[in-house]
Amino acid sequence: MAVVFLVAWFNPALFDPAFFGASYVKNLMLVMLFEFVVMHSSVICNAIIAVSGPLAVRLALLLGLTAFYSSFVLAFAFAFHSWWPLWVFGYLFVCRFMYLVLPGDIERKLAGATKVWIASALAYLAGSFITILVPLPALGITPDVIAAMDMSKNMSGAWVDKPWIVLAFGAIYFTVQAAAQYRFATSRSTAPRRAV
Repeated sequence: MAVVFLVAWFNPALFDPAFFGASYVKNLMLVMLFEFVVMHSSVICNAIIAVSGPLAVRLALLLGLTAFYSSFVLAFAFAFHSWWPLWVFGYLFVCRFMYLVLPGDIERKLAGATKVWIASALAYLAGSFITILVPLPALGITPDVIAAMDMSKNMSGAWVDKPWIVLAFGAIYFTVQAAAQYRFATSRSTAPRRAV
């Protein structure tokens, strides 16, 4: 995801100008909003993986949580007259939570999920402030790209005025997210081993 945001910042029409370009940048803005929803749900997910019982129970609870948060995304899909927000939200949600429902040490998963959530929250807050306060170059986000996004009529704010800052934000955020997930996935359990 970090690379996707970097590519959009440097040249949003690099792959296919008909598909990417201005709509690519606009869609990535929504991705960052969806990621906030996914990050918010992480706290509830910790409670889900702490539930004792069979894997099917945890999967059912996770599907219920997904359905609840998907209702917010449905509103975005309706507003944008497109189903792609549901696919993106599903991708972000599965990437964040799939490892939690797989078999393994629950205590380690809870500790790791908490660490990943803290890293995500800090990265989201820090990325928001850094990209708003630090002057960043527009790179491939030209005035033509901004005009083609056609957002200024019904929206306002820093992301609308300077859409390249949300691309920098996404690159920073998803880099930290990947590092946190990698560190958790490769760390060994700190729980003491039982004598046999």
